[in-house]
Amino acid sequence: MNGFFNPPYLLLAISTALTAIHLQLIWKSGHHGQFLEAALICWAATWFLVWRRHESLRLESTPAASTIGLACVAWVLLRSLAVSEYDSFLRFAPLVSGLGIALLASGFALRRYWRELLVLAWMTIPTTTLLAQIDISQLTADFSSNLLWYTGFRVVQEGVLLHLPTGSVEVYPGCSGIQLIWQHLSLGFLFIMLFPIGLIRSLFVPLAGMLIAFIVNCVRVALMAVLFAQNQREAFDYWHLGTGSLIFSMISVALFGLLCYFLLEQADRATENDEVQV
Repeated sequence: MNGFFNPPYLLLAISTALTAIHLQLIWKSGHHGQFLEAALICWAATWFLVWRRHESLRLESTPAASTIGLACVAWVLLRSLAVSEYDSFLRFAPLVSGLGIALLASGFALRRYWRELLVLAWMTIPTTTLLAQIDISQLTADFSSNLLWYTGFRVVQEGVLLHLPTGSVEVYPGCSGIQLIWQHLSLGFLFIMLFPIGLIRSLFVPLAGMLIAFIVNCVRVALMAVLFAQNQREAFDYWHLGTGSLIFSMISVALFGLLCYFLLEQADRATENDEVQV
């Protein structure tokens, strides 16, 4: 029993409790969709980062830092009692919790945990509000129109409308692919946090991820335009709102995963070559 009250075990227990409370509050608030998924992924990435170097971490906090850390943890716990529906607090709770634990563990040497804190800070971004301000429907329509034209279809574009000889479709913001692009940007960010692969590759990953998501979604839009023009409504609905839309998302994520794997292999080979030369 005495071993449980050692600082490492206490910090582990507090961290586990804060993680569980945050996820439970999201579930309780009714936001079971993308926010819960993002929270699960970010928390998992944070725990993995800490676990990967737990043997090298040293507990050497100061009284002042410990006091501030305890205040952060206490604020999160007390504030959690007042949450019964969605609250902006849910986005800031992970970062405040992480700051509190870092202060309790290593004092004001927060640079040791900059990766973990950045991952937790990612959850503070108001995704729904931000994406609602970004409309790339015109860009998606432009690319899809060119894709149809160069594959032999007679298409005429008017803004976000794609006219084929037998029918027309409109590219709404919800079909522009912005959600998929954000998903790939988030995955790319987490990948470069988890696996240091060098500055150039790290800059390339999120950009490539967004480009893959955009192109794959444009292919989907072009396919739906053809199906609608051919009066294949069941097939159109399948690729628009049914399982087909998920298939394109899976293809996009798979392509992005292969790219990340290739870059990781390249980084590992470069590291091995440097070690051999030394």
